[in-house]
Amino acid sequence: MKDMIRMGVILMIFCVVAAAALAYTNQVTSIVIAERLHQEKVAQLAELFPTLTNFEERTVDGRSATVAFDAENKFVGVLAEGQTEGYGGPISFNLGINAAGEIVGLTVVAQTETPGLGDKIKEPWFTEQFLGKKAGDTFTVDAISGATVSVKAMETGVEREYNEIWQRFSDGGAAGGAGNAAPAFSLEGVADGTYPGTAKGFKGDITLEVIVAGGKITAINVTAQQETADRWADAEKVIGEIIAKQTVQVDAVSGATISSDAIIKAVQNALAQ
Repeated sequence: MKDMIRMGVILMIFCVVAAAALAYTNQVTSIVIAERLHQEKVAQLAELFPTLTNFEERTVDGRSATVAFDAENKFVGVLAEGQTEGYGGPISFNLGINAAGEIVGLTVVAQTETPGLGDKIKEPWFTEQFLGKKAGDTFTVDAISGATVSVKAMETGVEREYNEIWQRFSDGGAAGGAGNAAPAFSLEGVADGTYPGTAKGFKGDITLEVIVAGGKITAINVTAQQETADRWADAEKVIGEIIAKQTVQVDAVSGATISSDAIIKAVQNALAQ
């Protein structure tokens, strides 16, 4: 009986020691893996953004990205993961965009497309066709024979994810998007009349007219814009905010920051004449 108890205690001690050793090994391994992944990211960022000196992980509107800065802490680019639905399932890719809004890197990191056909989307000759593309460009690339669905998935997916990423991080992701608060502004001294204004939006210039009557902004009419339809539907909500508050000191619309910020700037430009 005593021998059985002794053997049980010994076995328990052995298990505790083994578990502790395994936990320590896992901890050390995790640290090593984390450090390796960190170094790989540093190398990738340095390749994409040569002037990079530091970077931060940021989240805007539920979307995370790695934002790169130079020695003067100026935004130089963003690296984020995107996803699209291919012929064989989800396709994940890393997308690098520089401060000018140009794609400088595209790497497919996971895909289950047909071997020898659709899986060619991961090859450099294919992904490099997207380099240099920016807002307003066509994202159509050369086809892959027998893999029409895979190619189309990349064309639409890269364009969609580019728009999502650039909308949120075009200014480095500071305070939730491209320019939130507008500079100081006052309606004092603005005579009644109609004032045209223009500012650069996500895909081109946004042109509008601001109508002032009785010393107040009574209407803002957009006369030209080229923004994405769903983004514009959100962005133009800022017009009501400007009229209601009688100021351009309003927040850009989350998820449509570039377009709504352009409206704010166009109104300010109009009334600054």
